[in-house]
Amino acid sequence: MKKTILILSAVVLSSFMFSCDEDDDRHVYDEGTVTYFTETVGSLFVTSDNPSASIEVVTTTTSSAARTYNIEIDNDASTAQSGVDYTLPATTVTIPAGSYFGSFDVNGIFDGALEEGSTLVMRLTGPGIGGFDNEFSLNIFKLCESDLGGTYSVTTTYGFHDFLPTFDVNTMEMEVEAQGGGSYFVQDFSGGLYNGGPYTDAYGTGATSMDVIFQDICGNISWTGQADPWGDILMNGTNEVDADTGVITINWLCTGYGENGESIYTPL
Repeated sequence: MKKTILILSAVVLSSFMFSCDEDDDRHVYDEGTVTYFTETVGSLFVTSDNPSASIEVVTTTTSSAARTYNIEIDNDASTAQSGVDYTLPATTVTIPAGSYFGSFDVNGIFDGALEEGSTLVMRLTGPGIGGFDNEFSLNIFKLCESDLGGTYSVTTTYGFHDFLPTFDVNTMEMEVEAQGGGSYFVQDFSGGLYNGGPYTDAYGTGATSMDVIFQDICGNISWTGQADPWGDILMNGTNEVDADTGVITINWLCTGYGENGESIYTPL
């Protein structure tokens, strides 16, 4: 919608009026210079390089002198925490002399930002602030880049299967195939037990008997709705990616008969 500020003299109009139709969002104001946010909501997606969001304010007239306004945090309405998911380098915003616009930054903090998001609510205060669009809600989300696709040396240590103590540890090369959006496909999640291991001859399992699609969300590995021929495959213990080495640790449990193991994926 198009936004227009109309400045009318006190003779014509002495009170604030608001008009809205399908094509316009008009604020009719009679108090001279008015300052407000150009937008009232935005998002900051925080990646590992700790990016910033620039938030803009606008005024209806220029001035020969710079004008400065306060930025106040509404702590009751905000779920974001200063120093945890964001920092606010300045608590004021200045519109330079001769300009209609000013801006200030909110810096994201990757380590503290939440994947499910938090909200920072800010208000403009000071002389000439409009009675509208003076509050801004910034939604802050942690956004992790996932790049786990490739070839790995996978060592699986089995906690239980039908043929222990033989085939207690197995190492083999495996492919982790990227599906997009942080999802990955692994064929024979059992680490060889079902494909070439003792289950192949005993139970007729093969390469596709334990296919799994898992998700990587900021180094946390998870999956739902995955199964072998006898039941669901669940997470069981530590499931994560080491940010420094790229090593993936996966602990799995088959609910049908209790097979379980820890698989360590080391990038090749």
